[in-house]
Amino acid sequence: MQMHQTAGNDVLLDVRDLETRFFGEDSVTRALGGISFQVKRGETLGVVGESGCGKSVTAVSILRLLPKLGANTVSGEIRFQGRDLLKLSEREMRQVRGDRIAMIFQEPMTSLNPVYTVGRQIAEAVQIHTKASRSDAMAKAQEMLHLVRIADPERHLNSYPYEMSGGMRQRVMIAMALACSPELLIADEPTTALDVTMQSQILRLIVDLKERMGTAVMFITHDLGVVAETCQRVIVMYAGRIIEQATVIDLFARPMHPYTQSLMHSLPDRRRGRLRRLPEIPGIVPSLREPIVGCSFAPRCTFAIGICREQTPTLRDVDPGHAAACWRAQEVVGA
Repeated sequence: MQMHQTAGNDVLLDVRDLETRFFGEDSVTRALGGISFQVKRGETLGVVGESGCGKSVTAVSILRLLPKLGANTVSGEIRFQGRDLLKLSEREMRQVRGDRIAMIFQEPMTSLNPVYTVGRQIAEAVQIHTKASRSDAMAKAQEMLHLVRIADPERHLNSYPYEMSGGMRQRVMIAMALACSPELLIADEPTTALDVTMQSQILRLIVDLKERMGTAVMFITHDLGVVAETCQRVIVMYAGRIIEQATVIDLFARPMHPYTQSLMHSLPDRRRGRLRRLPEIPGIVPSLREPIVGCSFAPRCTFAIGICREQTPTLRDVDPGHAAACWRAQEVVGA
């Protein structure tokens, strides 16, 4: 069991011991191995880790958007404003999605309906949750397109997704997500398919809108640079578990888990005036279809000793507000 913080009035989302599994014909994949974390009101929490570590599964588990067949959240609690989302009916959950919790997906072309105009799609989301008239909903859609800095929003109300660039489609997704002023926005790798210039613009836009609307943001990414630029706190995931969590400043100054430290060493460093060869993390991520004994990172870790291979470390505070799931966290800091 991982540590729990005391939920206070500033806690918006409180996830406790969340375990999600995918069921195949002859195997079970433990996608989330009992994770616990909180998102506070108005903050931006980064969720970082390599592909397959459980970041996106965490997001769809919170919103209960797991595939109907073959996947299930088997234990834990997801408390949003004090209510456990896992205990809500599907009708009650539909009232939460898009209204109080909204999500921006990785690829807008697969999330937007190609046969409807973007204005109609934004307006539909507004009508579902606010019972606004069609004309009022379309006016809100135009307002949101202006807010996300799409030029000539009145004309683009009648545009179809395929008529827009990737950056514009992602702005439409942001407009749709924020149209009902949600308390929590989950952004799942929202800049992955964009070029570097557009990535920077989208990140700046999300941060600006967050500050303007007071929305809390859960930012899912594999890019530590994005975390440094946009987040206040961060959790690091590996093999379906949280292995470190801290403020962004503390994480970059004193990474306490060998995996986090390895990620830091893999960042490009141009300060010396030349690019160096990036170090690789040896080995591969363990299969989540097989039971993992001990620390999941132990086979790849240069700090691993006997206890690391025999007992699973719990996420515990090493310094105030800085937790790591590592038996040798103090030695890692001093290395």
